[in-house]
Amino acid sequence: PTRRFSDLGATSAWASGFTGSGQSVAILDTGVEKTHSFLAGKIISEACYSSNSSTSTSVCPGGVTESTASGSGVNCPPSVVGCDHGTHVAGIAAGKNASFSGVARDANIIAVQVFSRVTSQTACGNTQPCALASNSDIVKGLERVFALRNTFNIAAVNLSLGGGRYFSTCDSDNPSMTAAI
Repeated sequence: PTRRFSDLGATSAWASGFTGSGQSVAILDTGVEKTHSFLAGKIISEACYSSNSSTSTSVCPGGVTESTASGSGVNCPPSVVGCDHGTHVAGIAAGKNASFSGVARDANIIAVQVFSRVTSQTACGNTQPCALASNSDIVKGLERVFALRNTFNIAAVNLSLGGGRYFSTCDSDNPSMTAAI
């Protein structure tokens, strides 16, 4: 069945004055289409961390591996499978229009693109090129959010990255990720 935001309690939260006003949500994902009508004017900070290696190519503007310039948090190219995901997540978190809205409809968005273009059939299956994130780029994205903590009121950080499953604590698997979180 289709879930609606009212199922999450969003309409009740809005009625109580909790709309996300004055808050920001950091979206670490495939970037955000900041010109999308549902998200227009909501992007207050951007960054991109994307790797060049034997199996990946950076999708940051200009092919650089790191940037915090305006426009750096845009979504990766639509020709890469999965590059619409960050925009979708940002809409759920803080999108807004006259018909329907995201959960924190009045919140701003910090768009951090942490994916790279991968063409490996082993990594992507039959859907290459695909967008995959390296732990090192995710850690850089988290460090960027931490650096912005005194600049913006960051209420939440969303890492809807998928992959893998843990049945017990995993802090020792990636100490740099644990430290960043």
